[in-house]
Amino acid sequence: ITGHPKIFIGSHVNFYGFVGITSGRTFDEPRLVIGDRVDLGHNVSIVVNKEIVIEEGVKIASGCRFMDTDAHPRDTETRVANLPPPADEVRAVRICRNAWIGQNAFILKGVTVGEGAIIGVNSVVVTDIPAYSVAMGNPARVVVKNPAPVG
Repeated sequence: ITGHPKIFIGSHVNFYGFVGITSGRTFDEPRLVIGDRVDLGHNVSIVVNKEIVIEEGVKIASGCRFMDTDAHPRDTETRVANLPPPADEVRAVRICRNAWIGQNAFILKGVTVGEGAIIGVNSVVVTDIPAYSVAMGNPARVVVKNPAPVG
């Protein structure tokens, strides 16, 4: 853990190897919330400067990255001055119940992955993914829509 995030971890959470958690200087109390029965694979990286919520039952494969910020400002002069990104460039991330995040996927700022959704391996998610759908690619696109859970 690097920085000063407030971390809340539910019950029956499994860490299957190294998980790195980093926060920056944009907000005073960045929050990482990990719900009950979440599995996190090896070499998962979480950059939380505002808020990242991983709801209950989520499965995260190895090598995944979650970022609620680009980690640097868009403005060139601000970046050269080594200043943090402005608050409006940091946007919370939410992974809803029972979603499945495939190996080496990147989930970027402002994204909500809907309940029961599946993110394919090596995908880069830059927009919201609806519940019970499958998304993959770079940028990730929905390839299967399923409006209701199976079973």
